[in-house]
Amino acid sequence: MRLGNLSIIYGVIALLSVALCAVYFLFDKRKTRLFVCLFACIAAANSGYFLLSVCDSLHVARIANGISYFGGAFSILLMQFIIYDVCKLKKRKWFTHGSIAACSVVFLIAASCDWLGLYYKSIALECKNGITMLVKEYGPLHKLYAVYLVACIISMILMIVYAAQTNRLYSPKYTLFLLLTVLLNVGVWLVEQIIDVQFEFLSVSYVVTALLLFLIYDLLCDYGIISPDVGMVSVQMLTQLNTHQVEPGALPPGMERMFRDFADKCKMLSSAERRILNYYIDGYEIAEVPEIAFISINTVKKHNRSIYHKLDISSRDELMLYIELFRCCERLDELTAGEVDT
Repeated sequence: MRLGNLSIIYGVIALLSVALCAVYFLFDKRKTRLFVCLFACIAAANSGYFLLSVCDSLHVARIANGISYFGGAFSILLMQFIIYDVCKLKKRKWFTHGSIAACSVVFLIAASCDWLGLYYKSIALECKNGITMLVKEYGPLHKLYAVYLVACIISMILMIVYAAQTNRLYSPKYTLFLLLTVLLNVGVWLVEQIIDVQFEFLSVSYVVTALLLFLIYDLLCDYGIISPDVGMVSVQMLTQLNTHQVEPGALPPGMERMFRDFADKCKMLSSAERRILNYYIDGYEIAEVPEIAFISINTVKKHNRSIYHKLDISSRDELMLYIELFRCCERLDELTAGEVDT
């Protein structure tokens, strides 16, 4: 095992990454799965960089290279999913599954090294300035990983711009903060492409980006603008309202706009969808609606999907949380305004 100055730096960064992952998992009460996975992937990427810098075997170098690509590829994917949540965009299964599939394909090709001759035609181990490096002859698909990174970054920027234009972000400050967070990785990646350096600066930028994303995510959760479980509605707000810690006329920041936006979306419901919504407001369960509305359960599910889409929510639990918030603030009439007689 060789140990040079750069390998010591990689080792310190790897230890910090593992420590951050452990601290988040042990001490953050929310334990949001996306952040648990993100910190774990960053720790894996930096551990791979460190192992690659000190190994003496080409076989071990291949494994370390694969670990670093795994951590890097899935880290950028998880950052994309986190920004998706911060921007309060409705989750689409095709987008989630497609992104995971694309990431997996890119990782498998990149991690194949020279075995298939696709990513690298050949690799050899070389020691420079006390650090082990891979000397590579690039294969036909070597640009694939760069294309994947650029696609993810463009996707994140488009999400942020769209969220800003549709007033999904709480403040222009958050929009600017998110853009700068994403562009940090762009700048670091471009520097690595332009300047021939031996150090992987992305190992540091991933840690910084994750911390910045966690900061803004945590702030938005504290303000009740987003929640790890139910989108933009915070369970803490509901608890405060139920215990009369917040008066209806003195709502937390962002709540008043949330009420107005949700009430406006309810006006877009059709008469049939409004009837279904009224049944839920009256306390009926999904299984009870077919009998009292004289429709099939499949029709109810079809109406539910349309209601969730128009109200920009993901589940009945989220819908019921909104209803309970309006009920606690004595504003249910805003949901039923202009309803069609049954």
